[in-house]
Amino acid sequence: MATDNLSTMTQYLVTQLNANDSLGLQVVYFGDQELITKVPAVAVEPISVDRELIEARRFVNCTIELEVLIYQAQLNDRGATLKLALEKGEATMDILDALDTCGGNVLFSWCTGMEIGTAQRGSNLLAASRISFRAISQVQLAS
Repeated sequence: MATDNLSTMTQYLVTQLNANDSLGLQVVYFGDQELITKVPAVAVEPISVDRELIEARRFVNCTIELEVLIYQAQLNDRGATLKLALEKGEATMDILDALDTCGGNVLFSWCTGMEIGTAQRGSNLLAASRISFRAISQVQLAS
C-alpha cells in the first residue's frame, strides 16, 4: 500500500541500507548525527513531503524527499579519500535506484543527484557524499 509517511520511507531506506553487506557500512543512522564515531557510515535524513490534491475523491499525489549522507573516512589524503567517498556514493546510488517502488510503499523512486565534499562532525573532518532521493506516491486522504 502506498504511503505519504516520511518516517516510513526513512525507516525503509535505513533498513535496506543496513541489510546490504556490499557497502561495508559500520552503522546506518535514522537522521543525521552531530558525531560520527564509526566509518563508513550512512545517515538517512527525512526532508519533506509535498502533497497535491488531484481529484474530488480526495486523492493526493505525494512527493517525498530524503537525503542519504555517506561518511566515508577521515580526510587525510584529500584526493584518495574523496575518491573513496565518490565510489561509495556511486555504489549507494545504484542500490537506492534498484529499490524502485520501495517494497510497494511508493509508485516510483530514484536518486535525483549526488554531491561530494567534506563534512565536519565533532572534531573530525570526513570525506562525504550526499545523495538526494525522491519518491512519488499516491494516497487517498482519510474521510
